Amino acid sequence: MTTPPRNDGDNGNGHGGSGARSTGDVVSMARFRAGLARSPAAARVDALLSARDPAAAVAALSVPELFGLIKEVGLADTAELVALATPEQLRGCFDLDIWDRDRLVDEAIRPWLTTLLDAGGYEKLGQVWEALDPELTALLLARWTRIYDHTLDEAPPDDTERPLYRTPDTFFTVEILAEDDADVRLVLRLIDDLYRADMALARHTLMAARSELPAELEEMSYRWRSGRMADLGYVDFYDALEVFRPLEPTSIRLDEGTADVIPPPAEGDEALVPRRLPAPLADALDGAPFLARAVDALADPADLERLEAAMVVLVNKVLSASRVSPGDLDAAIAGARCAAATVSLGLETVAGGDVDRAARALAQVSLTRLHRAGFTVTLRLARLARALAPRAAAADDDDRALLGALLAARPWLPDGDGGLRPIASVADVRAAAGALARLALRIAIAEQALGVDLVALAEAPADRRPALDDFVRTALARALAGGEIDPTPLDVAEIPRDFDPDARARARAALVRRLDETGVTAGREYLDALVDSWLGQLHDLLGGVEWPPDPRFVTGILLRTAQS
Repeated sequence: MTTPPRNDGDNGNGHGGSGARSTGDVVSMARFRAGLARSPAAARVDALLSARDPAAAVAALSVPELFGLIKEVGLADTAELVALATPEQLRGCFDLDIWDRDRLVDEAIRPWLTTLLDAGGYEKLGQVWEALDPELTALLLARWTRIYDHTLDEAPPDDTERPLYRTPDTFFTVEILAEDDADVRLVLRLIDDLYRADMALARHTLMAARSELPAELEEMSYRWRSGRMADLGYVDFYDALEVFRPLEPTSIRLDEGTADVIPPPAEGDEALVPRRLPAPLADALDGAPFLARAVDALADPADLERLEAAMVVLVNKVLSASRVSPGDLDAAIAGARCAAATVSLGLETVAGGDVDRAARALAQVSLTRLHRAGFTVTLRLARLARALAPRAAAADDDDRALLGALLAARPWLPDGDGGLRPIASVADVRAAAGALARLALRIAIAEQALGVDLVALAEAPADRRPALDDFVRTALARALAGGEIDPTPLDVAEIPRDFDPDARARARAALVRRLDETGVTAGREYLDALVDSWLGQLHDLLGGVEWPPDPRFVTGILLRTAQS
């Protein structure tokens, strides 16, 4: 995914924060998340541990909910939660956190094992180890140790300086390959506690680690993990890319009957497979105002339940397609915000802004199709941005920030604070399209009407490159002083001193004639406001200067003796 958007204080629709709202343009999504605790993560952990049956309370969490709590609060402060989690839940947490695509990350699993040993002891380790894929457990020891089988008369070299561990069954000597002292202690403790928990299981792991190729173990481990991740909605990257396949909004019918049907979890997996978003990701949905209002208008509780489960799958697809690791909480929140915003935009576009029609669409149309429709709308902005970019090097900071955001791997908007935010509404699209149309008109005036070579200008060093609007301000300044519309640098004597209405009208008329002569017609609806702005800027820049002006202190126009 592109740089995760920053949206700490504003959701891009004129509303700050993400607290519950029930008036104005944004409706609280409390109905959509009725089952989610809204309190801080640490408080939710405390509530679980204070329940009448803490083990049952923790076991009732889905894997993503448990994982989200642990990641929010931190492993060091959730040891009790880890101790209470079921082996299957912890296996799911490992699935979410210890892989980088198809590569096992040793540095990611070590903190989990350390916490597990500290919190649950060897009994808990034995239970979890048995629940893990045997290929994974063998892979860990194959990477971290070298195993010598005494029954085959194997023995470590006499000159080895690495730590050695002789197993209690006397079958093996294990040479610890870790370099860091803490890692050495972890591996020694891991093997010792495994033998204390289940000697047969420990022996089987050591034999597999010694005899199997690590590459084959990693491949098989990844396959098992991929299957479980698919059950959680994290489909394969290439399959997940479907959510970003263009789809024209006009091809969607409100009654098309494509609504997502999420099959129930397999027997025994009810508590593991998520049917609702973890609280941190659900909070990100507050940035989707139209979707919030449509959800609030749903009449059938079954539609609401189905929609929540479908949103889980959609968010996970977006994260998979964006190659976001579930363990990267900030990026996952950004992905959830982007998914909800894009669905909201697609829904608003398909429903024509009508909330009742949108509620009908949510009951009948797949969220993936709505997401694709919203994404297609953003691609239109990106195409226009791509056409303007080669001639916009001299545009101002806001213009270049907008172009850069729209030309990211997937289109965003600047959030005004140096970060990015999703395109969440038709109003966002109109505002961005208007800004691009005004930029296109300014480029056309400079290039077509005034003859400026903007492509060549882009090659000039940034500190010697005039601003885009300097050319038209220069031409207008010459017209204000009674000259022709011409962007070439002014002599000091050509700097206007008169800004009365007649002079302004003369300059405006001269620019309009030049546009008519050169055939610049697109975007003319923005011309009056732009000319008013340029003339106002000239008055502010030049109206109060002492005469004769010092060229060093004249900015915003081009001068023969100094270029600003």
